[in-house]
Amino acid sequence: MHKNKVTKKIRLGIVGAGRFADTHMQHFSRIQDVEIVAASRTNEKRLSEFQKKWKINSIYTDYEEMMTKSNIDGVVIITPTNSHKDITLSAIDKGLHVLCEKPLALSAKDCKIMLDSAEKKGVIHSTNFNQRGNTSLGKIMRYIDKDFVGRIFHANIWWGMSHQYDARPDTLAWRFKSEYGGGSVYELIHVFDMLRFINGEISRIVSTLDTTTKKRPTADYPEGINVDVPDASGFLCEWVNGGFAVVHTSFASRGTDPDGSTSARIEISGEKGKIATNGKYLIEGITGNNGPIHQLDPGPEYAQPYSLFVEAIKRNDQKIIDTSFYDGLKAAEIVDAAYESFNKSKWIEISHT
Repeated sequence: MHKNKVTKKIRLGIVGAGRFADTHMQHFSRIQDVEIVAASRTNEKRLSEFQKKWKINSIYTDYEEMMTKSNIDGVVIITPTNSHKDITLSAIDKGLHVLCEKPLALSAKDCKIMLDSAEKKGVIHSTNFNQRGNTSLGKIMRYIDKDFVGRIFHANIWWGMSHQYDARPDTLAWRFKSEYGGGSVYELIHVFDMLRFINGEISRIVSTLDTTTKKRPTADYPEGINVDVPDASGFLCEWVNGGFAVVHTSFASRGTDPDGSTSARIEISGEKGKIATNGKYLIEGITGNNGPIHQLDPGPEYAQPYSLFVEAIKRNDQKIIDTSFYDGLKAAEIVDAAYESFNKSKWIEISHT
């Protein structure tokens, strides 16, 4: 592993300099103690464009070559989900710290292999569950932690994206293919991390899934693809700590927020109060005596995985990470249970041994 003194910037490499890499670069560009010095992608033309846009020092069409030649401290993996495991294990083997996009892998079993490998090697590991900070949820949790709602009774979470061809002709095929972790269950796995963040582990789940459009054109396959994942999903989940949540995810719902985004809607009720999102970054609620909910002070920005990853590497302290590979594993366990529930038409218990 390439060691840096605390006074030096952390040097990172991007594996998968594609569409979502711009979001990562926007975040890392606001962090003083980090440099993105290398990037890899198999498409050389697009890789060169990415290099020029972000002024990256070195680019590679082979991520293995990047990891061995670019003198980096860690990697940021932004590739299709089916490649996460192999790339992550290779990086860990080289002693590199890893921030991996969600979903961490396509099964809880693979997530466990990745987690065990990272812990054995002693590298910093993080799953990019950025919605804790990219929505109002992190701000809501500051209130919940101060007992604003008291013991949680129930919660509603809704998250939908419009992906019908006439509404979103730019949508790519991977969003609807199981081999890439697409669909409204795995692609929107953030909701299961939200559940764990709000009130701890889930004890059991029952689900209903639907593929509203069996074949649809996409930007990369205008002739149409056969969809083999759900594009609309509903879940009823119970917490180990008590209370339950109704969760709904969809790629088949039309309409966006007034600002054009598709942020999650969250509402949490308990014995003392109620708190809910109001758009992407505002929150409202009531505590104590019953009355109309009102806008609350959302407070400062909630920490994102990008800055926490850099800080954890600087301090060599895994405890700084809010969303480790363990969190990626626990969310994947809920996904596995959701599919099992639908296939067996029954509640599925989730073990936390």
